[in-house]
Amino acid sequence: MPNGFSATSQGINYPAAIEAPVTPYTNPPDTNPVLAGFPLRLLSEAVANITPLQSLLWSNAGFGSLRSLEATGILDPYPPRFDPTVIPHSAPIAPTSVPHLPKENPAFHCASEYIDAYREKKLTPTAVTTKVTSLLASPQHSACIITPMTPSASLSDRRYANNAEAPRMKLDGVPILVKDELAVAGTPKTLGLTFAEMSRRGTSKLDDGETSWCVQKLIDAGALVVGKTNMHEIGFDTTNNNPNHGTPRNPYNPNYYTGGSSGGSAYAVAAGLVPIAVGADGGGSIRLPAGYCGVYGLKPTHGRISQAPTRSIAPSNGVIGPIAATMDDLERAYEIMAQPDPSNASSRLFPPPQWNPSDSKKRLIGVYKPWLEDCSPDVHAATQAAIQHLQTSAGYEVIDIELPLLSEGRKAHALTIMTEIGQGFCKGDTHGLTPANKVVVAISGQTPARDFVLAQRVRALLMSHLAWLWEKYGDTLVIVSPVTPTAGAKIGADGHVQKGGAGVSDTNASLKSMQ
Repeated sequence: MPNGFSATSQGINYPAAIEAPVTPYTNPPDTNPVLAGFPLRLLSEAVANITPLQSLLWSNAGFGSLRSLEATGILDPYPPRFDPTVIPHSAPIAPTSVPHLPKENPAFHCASEYIDAYREKKLTPTAVTTKVTSLLASPQHSACIITPMTPSASLSDRRYANNAEAPRMKLDGVPILVKDELAVAGTPKTLGLTFAEMSRRGTSKLDDGETSWCVQKLIDAGALVVGKTNMHEIGFDTTNNNPNHGTPRNPYNPNYYTGGSSGGSAYAVAAGLVPIAVGADGGGSIRLPAGYCGVYGLKPTHGRISQAPTRSIAPSNGVIGPIAATMDDLERAYEIMAQPDPSNASSRLFPPPQWNPSDSKKRLIGVYKPWLEDCSPDVHAATQAAIQHLQTSAGYEVIDIELPLLSEGRKAHALTIMTEIGQGFCKGDTHGLTPANKVVVAISGQTPARDFVLAQRVRALLMSHLAWLWEKYGDTLVIVSPVTPTAGAKIGADGHVQKGGAGVSDTNASLKSMQ
């Protein structure tokens, strides 16, 4: 099999299955400075204007270590993989919806309960959206929203009033929220920037006033968008600390962050304000806040869900996906959002989402023990309990696997997404950014082409090793790890989350959260 990637029986652009050399697990501590307040403002201005300081911080972050890996020859078989999209072949069976999943958490109202209440005339979509928008505007919840919206629910009201027993659209009258990284026609798209900076950079103009495809599909299914949610400015961290629009605190413990960068979406779902919210993920931005807030989040396959005409700020990393309070709603939202987009080069090639049960095959859980155990005791205990449940209740067998070069993979990922956003989307322009992001964007400009290419070769190695694992063990292998090594991200001081403040820069904690 060639060392590149091509059309195979597994799919288009499927990587060659190559076992990577076994390497010891390492997770060296990061040594980036942790700053907030005036020192952070001072450093950000210095870094934005002093090139040698940018180079020093780039090197201090360890990005140059990929050259040491190159010198070993490990990367020689792997051409750079700039686009990770792998498109599965259409299944020979007709697509079917995932069977209805039982409601798992009575603390939350799921979409089907809204629909049942409408059918039974206990509620109307207008009454629900009026109440939800009122709650979102309240001091308790307003930090999770950047742009509130008041959708017209009259058409949905009439559908239920005219024939309560008729089949409905899957989300008819159900309130949802959308991360402010995506477009909803008639509203600004800030990406967490100030409104003034959004206007200067023209972020909303990039969509030509159109709604992002995946959001439009939810609207077509009857969903009512009640607002655009708060996010970490340009998605550049994992806490959702946002001095521009305020920082939502974790609804279960206000001394902790929601996680980010889709923190507003996760907050709203966890607080019970909406059953479904749309997020975006390039380095944990759906998974982390969903985990920190105790709800469900899905990072789909790269390229499957279209956000056209909205441009991705991190094209080779970012994806769009749902956050939901129940697995049933997560499946429901994903099935709607993942409809192939004829106008999108990747999305249109994917088959519709399908449910292909594999009860006849052996179910395997792959565990890389050094990685799984590199977390706090409470997270480790919860992970082991989940694995034990899958063994006893669902018949999974646990096997040990090797996942090489995870530390190097993290560096390659951080280097790639930092450069894509900092030099691709921001074009190196630090004006109007929060202090922490001024530093990151300035540093991103020091990435040499050689190191960026090396990062894509590391990506290729990791993808090929995963392909080898699935070739060896079969496609029912599920690799299990904690979402994040700690149960939450503690807010250091109230001043760190002050609206209009400097925010905080803690790259060490950010990288740790994504390990």
